[in-house]
Amino acid sequence: MSANLAQLESSIQQLLGQLTQEGLLDDQFSQLRQLQDESNPDFVQEVVELYFEDSASKLEKLSTKLQDVSPDYTAIDQLVHQFKGSSASFGAQAIAQACSRFRELCQQEDRSSCQVLLQHVFASFQALKSRLDVFLQLEAQQKQLGLYS
Repeated sequence: MSANLAQLESSIQQLLGQLTQEGLLDDQFSQLRQLQDESNPDFVQEVVELYFEDSASKLEKLSTKLQDVSPDYTAIDQLVHQFKGSSASFGAQAIAQACSRFRELCQQEDRSSCQVLLQHVFASFQALKSRLDVFLQLEAQQKQLGLYS
């Protein structure tokens, strides 16, 4: 492995380690990375992009639904349940845990707490997205140098 490849891999591992330590990612994301190889070199990028597109849409819908005069907490709970599942499958631990709490608040029909928690979830989403954008850039550099993770 060349020095450049070793440096890139070290940077990726450090970034992922920080995300895990901060609770934003868990081991599920590492398992997703293991599915990527030379026959499917863009697998992780595709999964990351799909997760963020889908999540942004769900967050927007949640925000809109919570602004209704009389929010439909059953519909909100169903949307949060989907978001929790996709986040857990992706490895977005902090978001999945927040969604569990969000579902409890939906059952209590606690609008103000739901809105506060939605802001927290959105902040976690933005933090994870910006850091995984860096991850994708590092991974793209690895591919240019010929290494598949």
